[in-house]
Amino acid sequence: MTKFAAHIATATLFAFASTTVAAATDNCVLVDFTAVASQFEDLNTAIDLVKSAKAVDSMFAKYDPLVVKDITLANVQFDLLGQKVTIVPTIDLLNVSGLTTIVPQHFNVTSPTGVDIGAYSDGEVSVDAALSVTVKELDASTSAHAKIGLKKSTLKANVEANVYACAPGVPDSQCSNMTVMDFETQVVGATASKNYDSILENVLRRVKDSSVKSFALDFEKACAFDISVDSSSFAFASISSLLEHFSAAELNKKGDVYDTVVSTINDQVPALLNDLVNSTLKQSFGATCLSE
Repeated sequence: MTKFAAHIATATLFAFASTTVAAATDNCVLVDFTAVASQFEDLNTAIDLVKSAKAVDSMFAKYDPLVVKDITLANVQFDLLGQKVTIVPTIDLLNVSGLTTIVPQHFNVTSPTGVDIGAYSDGEVSVDAALSVTVKELDASTSAHAKIGLKKSTLKANVEANVYACAPGVPDSQCSNMTVMDFETQVVGATASKNYDSILENVLRRVKDSSVKSFALDFEKACAFDISVDSSSFAFASISSLLEHFSAAELNKKGDVYDTVVSTINDQVPALLNDLVNSTLKQSFGATCLSE
């Protein structure tokens, strides 16, 4: 996933609800996504139109490649010589390329505040990462490098958000909900100017808070997979030896190595995406439905 994917996963889903519950202020109410299913059906139709107009490439081009730094990931439990140890990984530098091959798929409402958001890549997405790795129980640290290339990937994230819309009876001069037609019109204009910032600002103004709860990855083929660990100490030499059979060829067998790698990625990506949300989007959350 990318900075723009985080924008999509956090922002575009919130723009299209007009039936609401749970009063937040006299003028704004929180959206119940389950009560506005038809709005999401319209949104999915709009996504198809955006894809057919080939506007997606221009949206993603701004963020390809994506470079991020200094992100602490979720802890990993590891069996080291028969002992369970906790590995604490931190991304020092991450480079993700191939983002213009990613295409959004349909939205699926999962709860009053939750939506599944999907995407797929019809090409290759490559990840190159420099990491710091600490074994908590040993208070020992080292550096590592990971390089991953995946062809024809599918991605799905479950996003939870509290989003405001206009309360019934509030005059249009004070508040107006963004509709799917508004979105389509703005995307057409933004595609011509190559600037989508105003759309994003309009959406984020309505968001109170948001987070990625889960992530699921699959892919047709791994074209590159290499993890190297500085093995100057005995503990990390043991970890390095356990990773020797992890390769693109083993991944493509879709066996135990595939299950381990995909499960680990699925566990780690929410922390990465939530860091992107907090660092790039949260400052723009307006927690209001009112016009500026």
